[in-house]
Amino acid sequence: MRDLVATGAAATACAAAAQPITASYAPGPLPILLPVAAAGGAALVAGARALRMPPAAALLMGLAGLAAGLLALATWLPRTDGGLLGATLTAVRGSGARILTSATPLESTMDTVALPLCATWLAAATAVGLLHSRRPASATLPPVVLFLGMLIVVGPEPRPAYGPAVILVGALALLLGVTSGYAGPRFALLGTTILAALLTVAVVLVGSPMLAGVQRQPPDLRTYLQPPLRHAEQVNPLSLLSGWAAEPQRPLLEVRTNHPYRLRWVTLPDFTGITWLPAPSYRAAGALLPAAPDPAPRTVPVRQEVTVAGLTGTWLPVPDGTREIHGIRIAVDRDSTTVALPDGLTAGTRYTVEAGIPTWTPTELAAARLPSDPDYDRYRLLPPGWPARLFELAQLAAGTGTPHQQAVRLADYLRRQYRFDPRAPGGNGYPSLDRFLTQPASAGGGRGTSEQFATAFAVLGRALGMPTRVVVGFQPGQALGGDRYLVRSGDALAWPEVYFAGMGWIGFDPTPAASVAGDQVVEEQPAPLTEPSRGPDEATALPDEEPLDEVRAGPGPVRPGSPLAPIGAGLAVPVVLAGLVVALRLRRTARRFGHADPGRRVLGAWAELCDGLRLAGRAPGPALVADEVAALARAAVASGPDGVGDPAGRLAGLAGTVNAVAFAGVVPDRETATRATAEVRAYLRILRRRTGGFRPWTWWLDPRPLWWR
Repeated sequence: MRDLVATGAAATACAAAAQPITASYAPGPLPILLPVAAAGGAALVAGARALRMPPAAALLMGLAGLAAGLLALATWLPRTDGGLLGATLTAVRGSGARILTSATPLESTMDTVALPLCATWLAAATAVGLLHSRRPASATLPPVVLFLGMLIVVGPEPRPAYGPAVILVGALALLLGVTSGYAGPRFALLGTTILAALLTVAVVLVGSPMLAGVQRQPPDLRTYLQPPLRHAEQVNPLSLLSGWAAEPQRPLLEVRTNHPYRLRWVTLPDFTGITWLPAPSYRAAGALLPAAPDPAPRTVPVRQEVTVAGLTGTWLPVPDGTREIHGIRIAVDRDSTTVALPDGLTAGTRYTVEAGIPTWTPTELAAARLPSDPDYDRYRLLPPGWPARLFELAQLAAGTGTPHQQAVRLADYLRRQYRFDPRAPGGNGYPSLDRFLTQPASAGGGRGTSEQFATAFAVLGRALGMPTRVVVGFQPGQALGGDRYLVRSGDALAWPEVYFAGMGWIGFDPTPAASVAGDQVVEEQPAPLTEPSRGPDEATALPDEEPLDEVRAGPGPVRPGSPLAPIGAGLAVPVVLAGLVVALRLRRTARRFGHADPGRRVLGAWAELCDGLRLAGRAPGPALVADEVAALARAAVASGPDGVGDPAGRLAGLAGTVNAVAFAGVVPDRETATRATAEVRAYLRILRRRTGGFRPWTWWLDPRPLWWR
């Protein structure tokens, strides 16, 4: 019965230890497959040991069962091409790389579940194998190592693993209680309760205050690995806008949708002073895309079925708030929300998109604030070489007010003071923006396409301290009847986005309507550098308007803690637990040796002697009488190398005293009780020195004696 309970505890501990990895996966079968793997590995090895197979043969039997299970699983889960055996071997070999180079949440395929299933199966098999070794308590190590490994792979996922941690602690406590020698089920349950209570007290009283001041997140292994899909060399999307504007009738996409909405093609977050660049690499993703870090309180559900006509490249047009993409294999850059195709777009490519378009009320936008997180400083960078009047123009165009008010005024200024012209010169670097913003029409100034309007807004916004980026995409297109829309090259446009804390990236439209017949701007004077006109609603500041410097400062920067803070916090819990174990054991020993009743002191000293023998690996059997236990104690230290004679000889009279007190009801005097405790103390000091391995160093750290009787 004890072996069955221990096997079940080991399997439960491994199943709980593996559960944190599920935070990286989309909803699927993995949370069920992990306990199945733990039970399978534990049951096979336990069965092999019950048949008295050698340990090595039992582990080999477990490996054979794992291989059979993976092959069976490969017939059910999606897998790569290459046959059943080849796909399974490929999945096992490359599962770790696939997990760490793919965007989360991961889809449950053979390539992504092979590693956690193998690790869980092997941990359970190893734990059960250790149950039958000379040190059965070492069976607690595989689940602990598995738990730490899963936490490292998951990284800074937002979902905590409190539930699995509690189950793991309970299973480990039960495992320690069952493997502690001759403790019965009642004491194993008591051990579970004590250890779980100690962990809870330590985490609540010590761990929470220490972790509350830590601002840093756990390291993410994905940041150290290069994703397999890098951005292919192709024409900068901004440079295509002027050509598409001059030739607006080319069909690019056909869309069937319940709600026509613009499509974002590629996000350009980085400005070099010469051009805007997309993300350099992308991570493979499943059908479910990563959730937005700042979800909107309200969304409009959108479903789109897109068929590619004449659009090429590696980027995939999708609406804002995309949640799922079906029908094609994709990769994604989580920061820029750009979706890419490993195989590129070709005519006839079809895919389906499920999205939730975020919506915000005017009141919420008016209260928006700029982020103070230093992670967004990259979106404020302006390389050297900016036009001389850039900052002056930005201040005059945006005026004062809340950040959102300034962004709205900046977009309004560009729409009013400049003209859209599909024949305007292209370009989006500093020289082109200087010409667009400050030069006369004869020099190409004052007019442009959405390329110039969007990039001018983004650069002027950065001059004001706003985190900005540029997006290239498409308007909903021309209605063809019913729910069908045709997106042509003339529907291509660029727009800027500004990041607001707690709201995410908000788009603005600084591009005016196209001039009739492409009329050119005829004024010969430079574009005016004057205070922009304001509508009636902008004549005065809103009631919650604040000075520009105060608004930009925000609530104050969140500064990262010391690099050693996470390490210190991580070590705090085990240190506190160890201290609690030592304190509780010393307290019990002091109570046994210092009891007011001399008879209880003698029996307490005898209990300390028996506990010491068990800690030294010389556990006295339950059928041994006191004289036989004393003889066992004498044999445990008789051949020590420290030159001490027979330290157990002084225990000769203790066995008789214990028999007299325990069975004859004799009440010893205080001198006899004091002599008994002194003899046991002296013996235990020598026993600890003569015990091999690490036992002398971990003597007081072992929690098992707390529930020994």
